[in-house]
Amino acid sequence: MKKLPAAVLSLVLLLSSCPAGAAQETPVFLWSVTGKGGTVHLLGSVHVLKPDSYPLDRRITDAYGRSKRVMFEADMREMTRPEVHKALLDQGTYREGTLLKDHVSAKTYGLLQQKLASAGLPESRFERYKPWLCAVSLSGVELARLGFDPKWGIDAHFYALARRDGKETLFLETALAQIQLLSKTLSDRQEDLLRQSLRELEVIGLRSEELRRAWRRGDAAKLEGITSVSLREYPMVRDALFTQRNVRWISKIEELMGREGDSLVVVGAGHLVGREGVISLLQGKGYRPVQQ
Repeated sequence: MKKLPAAVLSLVLLLSSCPAGAAQETPVFLWSVTGKGGTVHLLGSVHVLKPDSYPLDRRITDAYGRSKRVMFEADMREMTRPEVHKALLDQGTYREGTLLKDHVSAKTYGLLQQKLASAGLPESRFERYKPWLCAVSLSGVELARLGFDPKWGIDAHFYALARRDGKETLFLETALAQIQLLSKTLSDRQEDLLRQSLRELEVIGLRSEELRRAWRRGDAAKLEGITSVSLREYPMVRDALFTQRNVRWISKIEELMGREGDSLVVVGAGHLVGREGVISLLQGKGYRPVQQ
């Protein structure tokens, strides 16, 4: 089974002020916040991109260059380990005698069939997947069809650089914890998760280039407006996938602020946005993140 990327997400636009008469530089999806020990740079990642998304803005590369360590959502190497692959199969597929269509409504399955037909994908490829694995798998296939590739994602880019440069790498979660989140925490919201993913792919299919342009120019208001459509329709999915995780991450980000030297934190851009995003949570604790 191939490694599957998460859906494209976004974060909020926060314009910084410029002195009178100075040229105003378009912001990027990067915030810096200084603690007692050092500065933490918070970079919103798009997990799948196209090669022409590079080179990155100098403010992003400079923040990486100054950082002694880089923190990611999870260790990408862990996803290749046999125990993780086994967990995907054990927790994400149905046993003999039951299929996906037996566990979701006829309406939801019909929406899935329509999506598979339009993408030219065989139904048999997904029929034994549980809704969460079907959602993740289909997202990966559809984004690849649109020309997006996880190897060009921001987190993959900096993960490779950090390993090459011998920087310390830290992780907010384990891959197994992420599987547990989808299969166990959201066990009573499996159909919602699949419906949310189908809705998200519909939006991305229509507006993928608009999303890319908005990310490049730091127009997070536009990005959030586009990518939050499906999550607004399924608030319980949003709470589990974003809000609760953001809250858990804050203490680990605070620990980095107590360490000497700069640190770079690379997380899905959607985790930084909104009233319950990482930026707002830090502001609520008295910190003053500044967008670059």
